[in-house]
Amino acid sequence: MSTLDLTRSPTVSGDFLESYLQHPDLRILDATVILDPNSWAANSGRATWETEHIPRSAFVDLIAELSDPDGDVGLPDGVHAYKLPSERDFAYAISQYGVSETTPVVVYDTTAGMWASRLWWLLKLFGNHNVAVLDGGWKLWKEEGRPISTEPAPRYKDGLFQPTFHRELLATKEDVIAATQDTDAILINALWPELFRGEAKTPLARPGRIPNSVNVPFTETVDQHGKLASSALLARTFASEGVDKTKRIITYCGGGIAATFDALALAKIGITCAVYDGSLVEWVADPDLPLETG
Repeated sequence: MSTLDLTRSPTVSGDFLESYLQHPDLRILDATVILDPNSWAANSGRATWETEHIPRSAFVDLIAELSDPDGDVGLPDGVHAYKLPSERDFAYAISQYGVSETTPVVVYDTTAGMWASRLWWLLKLFGNHNVAVLDGGWKLWKEEGRPISTEPAPRYKDGLFQPTFHRELLATKEDVIAATQDTDAILINALWPELFRGEAKTPLARPGRIPNSVNVPFTETVDQHGKLASSALLARTFASEGVDKTKRIITYCGGGIAATFDALALAKIGITCAVYDGSLVEWVADPDLPLETG
């Protein structure tokens, strides 16, 4: 059986995944995190996975396994920065799931899709481009009556993930500061409009958005089934905010999670962007950095 090629699209359909469930090379990873939208407190979705999941899938903990806990210092209890792990730590953790830099991987979550897109982005950032997100996630998988399992995760032979860091997919605070003054750059805030305007309460010390940002909420890039919208609609949505593929595009949000879903949507229409991993958690913590409201 030939190795699966998942490089042609950032997403795969339920039909596709179901037809390849037994493919020996495929790894299916659930990256669910349960987030309180008001407090931003988050917990692992492992218990949800243990209750039921896609057959032959395994659960990966984005908080405990694929984030640097040092990023959480100074944040309220339960709130996480999801700080990028080192190449070494990421490679070690993901290798435990039988994943190398060439292994075909399909990721999903049971909530809004942004946790799956976070793992999709992490894999690409560290060098595995043979990865796709299940379009519509667990919710649509269940609605369509597809197979469900309660079995333990498969016992995979450890992979040997040899990372290659793709710096072009990552934006640092310094990159974003420069982008605020660069007419050839565009900053996309992936949060809801009330957060973009600084009107909603958050656990962050200061409300608002990074100057010169536009707003494309990640929830507006999907259809009624939670699948990414059509390429034509996505292209119109981003173009309406002045997003031009000739510019340096940076997405951000609260903690670098929803921003990866906008990155996923952009990838569907052939646009590569960088994700500001620190996002507002990092930006707001620096009192010298400006914010806009309204």
